[in-house]
Amino acid sequence: MKKILFSITVLVCFSISVLALENDTIKTIRLGQVDVYSPKETNLQNAPVSSTLLDAEKISQSQVFSIKDISGVVPNFYIPDYGSAMSCSPYVRGVGSRNSGQSIALYVDNVPYPEKSAFDFELYDLAQIEVLRGPQGTLYGRNSIGGIVNMYTLSPLNYQGVRASVTAGNYGMMQAKASYYTKLGEKAGFSAGGYYGKHDGFYKNDFTSENVDVEKTGGARMKFAWTPLQTLKLEYATNFDYVDQGAFPYGLYNAESNTVASPNFNDASTYQRKTWNNSLSSKYFYKDMILTVSLSHQYFDDQMNIDQDFSPLSIFTLQQNQKQNMLNGEAVFKSVSTGNYNWLVGVNGYGQRIDITAPVSFREDGIRTILQPVFTKIGQAAGMTMTVKNPTLDIPGTYNTRRGGGAIFHQSTFENIWVEGLSLTLGARLDIEKVALDYNSSSYLDIEAKRGPIVMGVQRATAELVGTADTTFVEFLPKAALKYEWDHMNFIYGSVSRGYKTGGFNIQMISDLVRDKLQNTRPGAPAQETDVKHAVMYQPEHSWNYEAGIQNAFLDRKLRTSLTLFYMDIKGLQLTEFVASGAGRMLTNAGSSTSKGVEFSADMQLGGGFSGGVNYGYAHATFRHFTQIETVDGKPVEVDYSGKYIPYAPQQTANVYLNYVKNFENSFLSQFYGNVSYSGIGKIYWQESNETAQDFYSLVDVKLGVKKDAFGLELWGKNLLNTTYNAFYFESFGNKFFQQGKPLQFGARLTLEI
Repeated sequence: MKKILFSITVLVCFSISVLALENDTIKTIRLGQVDVYSPKETNLQNAPVSSTLLDAEKISQSQVFSIKDISGVVPNFYIPDYGSAMSCSPYVRGVGSRNSGQSIALYVDNVPYPEKSAFDFELYDLAQIEVLRGPQGTLYGRNSIGGIVNMYTLSPLNYQGVRASVTAGNYGMMQAKASYYTKLGEKAGFSAGGYYGKHDGFYKNDFTSENVDVEKTGGARMKFAWTPLQTLKLEYATNFDYVDQGAFPYGLYNAESNTVASPNFNDASTYQRKTWNNSLSSKYFYKDMILTVSLSHQYFDDQMNIDQDFSPLSIFTLQQNQKQNMLNGEAVFKSVSTGNYNWLVGVNGYGQRIDITAPVSFREDGIRTILQPVFTKIGQAAGMTMTVKNPTLDIPGTYNTRRGGGAIFHQSTFENIWVEGLSLTLGARLDIEKVALDYNSSSYLDIEAKRGPIVMGVQRATAELVGTADTTFVEFLPKAALKYEWDHMNFIYGSVSRGYKTGGFNIQMISDLVRDKLQNTRPGAPAQETDVKHAVMYQPEHSWNYEAGIQNAFLDRKLRTSLTLFYMDIKGLQLTEFVASGAGRMLTNAGSSTSKGVEFSADMQLGGGFSGGVNYGYAHATFRHFTQIETVDGKPVEVDYSGKYIPYAPQQTANVYLNYVKNFENSFLSQFYGNVSYSGIGKIYWQESNETAQDFYSLVDVKLGVKKDAFGLELWGKNLLNTTYNAFYFESFGNKFFQQGKPLQFGARLTLEI
């Protein structure tokens, strides 16, 4: 029924828009006039790729304040809002993963964000967002298997003024932002801005009777731009972001009653993160060529505390401290000729170090319910009683991951081959990356052995894993696209490209290896050898993407449409699985999968101050081949999941929006504006078995505002229908947990722009 209603809504909206376009002779507004910021791309709206561009006005209308807010607005793009700011798992066209590297690459002002745990931060003063769907490995390299998100902030050379806002909402939401942009003479500009926010949380912990997800955020940005020569532009930017929040508000799921309980756990679950980015870039213009050179550094420091059993019992906790330093350099040389041949060549190099301490602790109830039964069984087999004497079991761990690599890439475009308007684009990239892991984890158990009433003594079983594992990945990433353009912004295209998500080492598995080693080592006997590299290493994920599309601009470019068909063949799909004990996670390369589907977008200027649009994506992502060994009735059984849907990836994303703007002259008010947006997401399967799922759900957001000269007042609401849905699912110790989606939010915002 929901699908039928959505289809009717799309058709009605489209029909009304066409009628309005035909009848409107008062005002003509053309779509597609966007700025080009990327050193690699030309005008994306005329490129043979499935893309979505959001300008500053559209970003404001759609209430995009974090990367997660793009979900639903962009076809086949979904980031579930769950857990913490660390929990940022993008899914594009059915491609994504919760715990391996990101499936999309994020760039802010052409600075790469190498870890998805730093993706979720406050967005402000954005000039444009670009989303490119499908593998973009030729120009962007690793971890762009699902696509690219480019974000660009305002430049003091192009914008000058003061911007400020104060926002208040329910659930104790408060936020303030301010920024200043100015020219320093004719050739330089400077900007500075910052924000602070808080809210009191949405979910109550029954154990503490306090809200789980209380949050405070803050940050600042500074930019200096200088054009010492007409042919040279230099820019330095630095920004800092901070978040301190309660986290992981997961509730126990009762399958019989189909209900989700409130969070109810006794140990701390929190997340804090500090991120600092610095970048220096230069752009040099020479005749019909541009040389862009950039150097950037990212540092982030975070701490996660998590009650791993999410229950009132003291079973299993984890504290993870992570520090990252990433240095990235890139040079891109490209032509900007108006002739029939354009080219691009570039080199990239980077180095990354992540230092992690992750002590795992089995608490009193964990000893009693998990470890003691293992030694009870061992003792029974030996005709004795074995008792764990440790009150708790701590497994400290120190892990240092180093990544370094380089790439060379090239792309050529041949225009007007054979016939006018027919172009061919060919590209290739060679990526080399070396990954090394230093690990150090150890623990011990004190075991008391008794034979009848006779105490045989207490012996200590020890386990230690110390060493280094390393590997090298070499990837060749080709691309080809054929486009026929019969008029400006009217073309069809077909393309094929290869992408990959890099491999690495799953450090979360090492503490489980230590625990297993303790359980399998007899007190006083030599410890068994463990092949750590084999146990924790996972391979890259590869894909071939086949795509065909058509893009059109009608009615003097007041109506723009885009339709894309795609097929992705994915090998070595990276999936997260729980180990047999339920107390740890591991990454596996799950055979192969396919994803096929369609993407459609239409943006319309309706006249009379109205504009609207439709965005729809469908992805049929399934395992082509995937088998897994599972324990059934105490015995290992091979289970075949071939043909099942990929978990956590939505089958559909839908968005319909309507905007209205009315300007006044000689009136008390300067402007009235409003926006209503509908988004739908689903169906989402939560396990490889597809036994549990979130059905298609709908969200409605609204914003109304007025302006008087430089001042403005907005009333806003999100999830106005207060739709109940599940945002995340997982299993731990045989229990099933959900995090429910955020409820109705509403508030007001005061703005100032001078």
